[in-house]
Amino acid sequence: MKHIYKIFIAIALITGLWSCENEENLMILEPQEAAFSIITPDTGSSIILNKATPSNTALTLTWEKVNYGTPTIVTYTIQFAASNTEFAAPLDISFSTTTHGTMTVAELNAKALELGLEPDAEGTIDVRIKSTVGTTGSEPKFSEPITIIVTPYKGVFPKIDLYLVGPGTAAGWSVTSNNMPIYRDTKDNTKHYYTGYFNKDGFKLIEQIGFWAPAYGTNGDKVMYRATENDTDPGVFPTTAAGYYTFEINLEDLTYKIAPYTGPMTTYATITLTGSVLTGDDAGWNMDVPLVQSTFDAHIWKVTQTLKTGKMKFKANNSWDVSWGDDGGDILVDAGKYDIWFNDLDGRYMFIPTP
Repeated sequence: MKHIYKIFIAIALITGLWSCENEENLMILEPQEAAFSIITPDTGSSIILNKATPSNTALTLTWEKVNYGTPTIVTYTIQFAASNTEFAAPLDISFSTTTHGTMTVAELNAKALELGLEPDAEGTIDVRIKSTVGTTGSEPKFSEPITIIVTPYKGVFPKIDLYLVGPGTAAGWSVTSNNMPIYRDTKDNTKHYYTGYFNKDGFKLIEQIGFWAPAYGTNGDKVMYRATENDTDPGVFPTTAAGYYTFEINLEDLTYKIAPYTGPMTTYATITLTGSVLTGDDAGWNMDVPLVQSTFDAHIWKVTQTLKTGKMKFKANNSWDVSWGDDGGDILVDAGKYDIWFNDLDGRYMFIPTP
């Protein structure tokens, strides 16, 4: 009889343990009741951005840890929004499993301009932290928002090379091959242009071959800047049908224009470069270096060439009947080895230093 009783007790204990384990497995995470808070900075803090120190830290955010009732990995997202919009269209700035984050002067300046703040004038940005758990971003919870005062800048802009990527381009979605550059304005580093052929379904812009960030795309009718690969991926600049388009982007104002191209479409048999850059003296004007025509767009040409300090022009069909320079004059070049790109539709050119 005692033996039977012991067996009964063992079964009861095992059943009880099994039930407890299943209750734990079925437990639903519940966020803490009280809203969590941003610790620093204080709401109303003012930040004046200095264009001379773009890599300096401009903003440091810290916030309270969120307790979901059981040990779990929590992901925090810093969100910005235009003030008084109730975060209707928030910008996701960064993602972290820690309770702090920083932004450089250049990063904060870009986001401030994207949100519509005017250069050299105070403007406000609403900031909050979003917490989630799991790989699907479940159980979202938001901190109490704060408002910061930011004065962005507009001034000397660094020279940035931009390359095409996306289904509308020769590269497709590759960031390592066939990425054509667009053309930086020779007098204004903030402006870049491209006139040429695109397939449908649009494109984005990257700053460095082989990397998905920094990058530029769209957020509605504005340009979205992606500083790191952890930032929100922007949309494509639209090309709804295959054809020729003109495109212009302003990196400081974060604006763009795109429209079908309706200008002349003369196709040339050859494009060459000539000038004192080939020899270091006037003898170079009697020489021609041919550029290679793109198989994707017959109006885009490229050559890699070591040049002397001097002057040069581009010529069509080995003749001076059609030639291009800088506003009609010669193009001035410093000595070096370059990937040289030329567009015969609008006469724009790019010299990209190469090893």
